[in-house]
Amino acid sequence: MGRARPRRREDRSIERRGSHVSLRHPEGYRINRALIEEMNVIPDFREPDNLRLGLAPLYTSFGEVWDGVERIRRVVEERRFDKYPKERLTVT
Repeated sequence: MGRARPRRREDRSIERRGSHVSLRHPEGYRINRALIEEMNVIPDFREPDNLRLGLAPLYTSFGEVWDGVERIRRVVEERRFDKYPKERLTVT
């Protein structure tokens, strides 16, 4: 896999996008698990490899977004996701 980095994946049409941002990564499912279990970030996983984040501007601050992205970076760079199985749970 090498040094795969998350890629942004959202609809660029502001009328269709809403407040969600999706990041794609080959290990998206296991990254999702590590974020929930270790980093207190609750994303939504979508097949095949999407981490979806809901950013509600009314109650999500810039600092919270910054901290969340920093936690995602740490999970990916430190490969914290390696300890989680590839098998999917029925609910994430």
